[in-house]
Amino acid sequence: MSEEKSLDAVVSALRKSRSAAGISSPAAGSFDHLTDESVVRLYESIRRQVEADKALGHKYRLVGAAAKERAGLLGEELLRRGLKFAPIVWS
Repeated sequence: MSEEKSLDAVVSALRKSRSAAGISSPAAGSFDHLTDESVVRLYESIRRQVEADKALGHKYRLVGAAAKERAGLLGEELLRRGLKFAPIVWS
């Protein structure tokens, strides 16, 4: 089981990865129409895809840069809403 990270460490890591990838912040309120449950569900869907990639030994790519960007946006939204979640481990 991975060790828990502080909220500040998670936010910092998300910002660094997004900055390094040249990803800008979304327009304010881009997820406002979604419920908390929906945002969590979307984020967890990407997590399952990443885990499937790992299980396949990276022979096939189920997730790519677009999914990583989307996960970053969703992670920021989860943080903004104060919802608990485990960061996706990308490898």
